[in-house]
Amino acid sequence: MPAKPIVAIKVGDHLIQPWIDRMTPLLPEFDFISWHDNPDQDLVEYVIGWCPDARWINGFPNIKAVVSVGSGVDHIIHLDELKDTIPVIRTVSDDLIQRVREFAALSVLSWHRQFPQIIENNSIREWKRFSMETSSYYKVGVMGYGSMGKAVAETLSSLGYNVSVWANSKRDLPYNYYYGRDSLSKFAKDLDILICLLPLTNETENILNEELMRSMNQGGCVINFARGAHLVDDDLFKVLDDSHLSAAYLDGFREEPLPYNSKFLSHEKVIVTFHSAGYISPDIGPKVIAANIQKFERNETPWPMYNREKGF
Repeated sequence: MPAKPIVAIKVGDHLIQPWIDRMTPLLPEFDFISWHDNPDQDLVEYVIGWCPDARWINGFPNIKAVVSVGSGVDHIIHLDELKDTIPVIRTVSDDLIQRVREFAALSVLSWHRQFPQIIENNSIREWKRFSMETSSYYKVGVMGYGSMGKAVAETLSSLGYNVSVWANSKRDLPYNYYYGRDSLSKFAKDLDILICLLPLTNETENILNEELMRSMNQGGCVINFARGAHLVDDDLFKVLDDSHLSAAYLDGFREEPLPYNSKFLSHEKVIVTFHSAGYISPDIGPKVIAANIQKFERNETPWPMYNREKGF
């Protein structure tokens, strides 16, 4: 009997076997093998991975595609060296979108309804009533209008917030909509809350800078559910320390996990959420990935695919 084609799995070591166990019955025509086990290079047709190295992937002569365990691709090491002939299938699932939707509502409502201050008063046993305007008073800007940005904008709008959206391309949306780099400052002007859900590209790196954040209303809040490299760290501390902004909710960082002595963890105006805003569960993720590989095997195009020209 000829050997089966191989799917190499490159995820966290503690997750490799659970992924193999879940993927095998979904795609029995393949052998699923840990990247640690040096799979036969000629037999590898797919790599499913988080933080795989493109140089390693390039060594498989018969590879058909790489599958990113997540919606982004910037985690792929040496991505710019990945052969042009190797497509990358991104992974987006309904549970990922729902988790981001929930986390956005949680973070916005936490800042708006002053939950950090309420919790602090609990800790010092000081009775204090907190008053604030209702949601329609606050202007919320969402950066990025992919599947997650769209879900977040819909959720916050349904809660009554005054939502604006910024993205790269022109489109017709039921919100105040801005597109293109030239409209960034106009988009950010008078925002109370800014939420970043952009993909990380050369154009979006360092986009959350001092100029943009100072365009926001005094006392506002920045929320970054995207990558740490979107944020200019020192610029954030400047606008927090001089009280132009009152808070930051940060989920992604340039260095993860954060070191114990990180300024993010010690700053009183920063809430670190430990890259927990959105993730694909090990129960649903394999089903989505298996369906995408089956589409690819039928010469259909899975959604979403990495677009090299756009950078995401």
